Amino acid sequence: MIGSGIPCPCCGVKLNINMDFIIENPVAACPSCGSVMKFPINNELLEEYKEAKLQIENIKKTMKSFK
Repeated sequence: MIGSGIPCPCCGVKLNINMDFIIENPVAACPSCGSVMKFPINNELLEEYKEAKLQIENIKKTMKSFK
C-alpha cells in the first residue's frame, strides 16, 4: 500500500492511509490526536494517477487470462 507509513505531523502516529484515501478525503483528522490535515490535490496529477491505476488493473486482468 502506498503511503501506509505516513506519520501524523503533530503526534507522529503512523496513519494507515493510502493515495486512494487521500484522494477521496482531502481533509482528514488524526485518530490519535485529532489534528486536521489538508492534502492539496493537483488535478493534472490526479488524472495521471487515475490513468495509471486503470492501466494497472487492465494488466492484472490480462495476466489472469494467461492462467
